[in-house]
Amino acid sequence: MKKYVLLSAILFLWALSAGASELPPYSEYSFSPFYLQQTQQLADTGVEMFPNPVTEGSLTIKSEESFHHIQILNITGELVFNREYPSGTNTEVIELTHLKKGMYLVRVSFSGKPNHTAKIIIK
Repeated sequence: MKKYVLLSAILFLWALSAGASELPPYSEYSFSPFYLQQTQQLADTGVEMFPNPVTEGSLTIKSEESFHHIQILNITGELVFNREYPSGTNTEVIELTHLKKGMYLVRVSFSGKPNHTAKIIIK
């Protein structure tokens, strides 16, 4: 019986020390004596991108908060659009007629907050 109490105390202290360590922000961890499971809890930035798929050649991006940078990357990671915006901008219409059909990643950057990345398709 003493072995089980000692083992339980060791496991409890181990889980407690793992919880107090430097863990990445915006994450939630559930502890078990056998594994550490991470659940991503990103801040909701309230970003809308439409239409998706893009059929008319333009993409509208709206956000509840003002953004300062938008980047579009093709599926191989090549930067095909890169623009900075003045503070206070929370709506932008981007012309994408020069891009080929396919899948792209759109990254919207905020000041002091996590980036918002979404997948779009151009038809």
